[in-house]
Amino acid sequence: MASLLRPLLDAPAVVVYLVCALVITAETALLPGVVLPTLSTLLLMGFLAERGTLDLGLAWLVAVAAAVSGDQLAYLEGRRWGPRLSHRNGWRRVETAVARYGVPAVIAGRCLAGVRTLVPRVAGSAAMPYPRFLAGSVCAAVLWAGAELLAGHTTALLL
Repeated sequence: MASLLRPLLDAPAVVVYLVCALVITAETALLPGVVLPTLSTLLLMGFLAERGTLDLGLAWLVAVAAAVSGDQLAYLEGRRWGPRLSHRNGWRRVETAVARYGVPAVIAGRCLAGVRTLVPRVAGSAAMPYPRFLAGSVCAAVLWAGAELLAGHTTALLL
């Protein structure tokens, strides 16, 4: 595992921030992004922040901005192509939750792998008002990125 991470661990901080931001954005911006290791990415960023390679505050800002960016792209995709995407597994279940719970569903969806990729598209497809979606997306990204980064940071302290 260390040999797989070595290029990233030895890279300049700006490259690490950029690679991590791309992974986090792509997870929700692209439907196949569901297989991207965003949890591992955030844990690694927290770990590297504790080790002094990254700044924890900047890592948090990068992660939040990347997550919100990916959500916005997925929301726009849902607005434009939602009915064509509704045949995907789990779409109806997520659509029901978003319609029933609104912003809390967007926030909860951010914390569930797989669902995280669908919720912004479903919200767009269901014509959830954009300001409400954006508020939920930002709140979710702040909480999600903060919790995962702190978990990685704390784990590094224990090692």
